[in-house]
Amino acid sequence: MITTLALLTILISTLLVLSNLRDVMSDTLHALEASARRAHDDGILVQKLAFATLWIMIFALCYL
Repeated sequence: MITTLALLTILISTLLVLSNLRDVMSDTLHALEASARRAHDDGILVQKLAFATLWIMIFALCYL
C-alpha cells in the first residue's frame, strides 16, 4: 500500500511539473538571469562561476 501511494505521489508530481514545464523553465531562466546580473553588478561573477563549476565537476565525477 505504501509503495503504491509513493508511486502515485511521484506520478502526480511528475505530471504536474510536465504540464507546466514552460512556466517552470521560464521561472528558472528568470531566476538565473537575475542572479547572474546581480553577481555581475557586485563583481563576483567569476567566483560564483568557479564555485558552480567545482560542484558540477564533483557531481559529474561521482557518476563516472
